[in-house]
Amino acid sequence: MKKKLSKKNIVITGASGDIAQALIQRLEGHNLILISRSLPQPVIPDKVDILINNAGFGEFSALTNLSDEQIDEMFKVNTLDLIKRTRDLQPQLQVINIASIAGKLPTAKSTVYAASKAAVLAFSDALRLEIPGLIVTTVNTGPVLTKFHKGNADYLEKVGKNAVSADYVAGKIEQVLGKNKREMNLPPQLAFVAKVRTLFPALVDNIGNKFFNYK
Repeated sequence: MKKKLSKKNIVITGASGDIAQALIQRLEGHNLILISRSLPQPVIPDKVDILINNAGFGEFSALTNLSDEQIDEMFKVNTLDLIKRTRDLQPQLQVINIASIAGKLPTAKSTVYAASKAAVLAFSDALRLEIPGLIVTTVNTGPVLTKFHKGNADYLEKVGKNAVSADYVAGKIEQVLGKNKREMNLPPQLAFVAKVRTLFPALVDNIGNKFFNYK
C-alpha cells in the first residue's frame, strides 16, 4: 500500500486551467492556495511546501506574425513569472514546473513558446543544483485536451491519439508529489522522440518537418 502524503500547503498557479482543476479534485485534504488572474489574490502561508507552476500561455504562429506584446507575454507568463514566484515563495519540499515537450522537441510555429519552455527546463536544472534537498520536477507535456487549444481544434484533430487528457496529467503529477522525481515527459511516444532527438537532432528535425508540425 502506497504511503499517503501528509497534509501540505500547496500553491497552484493557473488555477482556472483544466489541469489545475483536475489537480484540485485530486488533492482534497491538502491546504490548496490557488493563484489565477480570474481569482482574488490569496493569502500565502508563511511556509509553502509544494509549488506547482502551472500557468502557461502560447501563441502558435510564424515568428514574423508575432507582435512584441505576444512575445513579451509568453516569456512573462511561462518563464519570468514562474522564476520570480519560485524565488518569492521559497517552497520547502518541492517545485513542480509544468513545462512542455516543446522545450525538448520544438516545431515550426512554436519558436517563442518553445524557447520560453526550454528556459523553464534550464531554470529547473540550475535550481536543482542550487538548492540541495529541494525536489525540482518538470512535467513536459505534449498536446493536452484542454481549453489551452480551444482556438485550434484542427490541431487537436491532427495530433489525435498523441493528445492526453487533463486528468491523465493531473494523475501523473499526483503520483510524484513529495517524491524525488526529476522529470516526466508525456505522452510516452513523444517522450521517446525527444530522447532520440538528443542523439540525432538533424534526423529528428527532418522527420519532424513531415510528421510533427501540426500547428
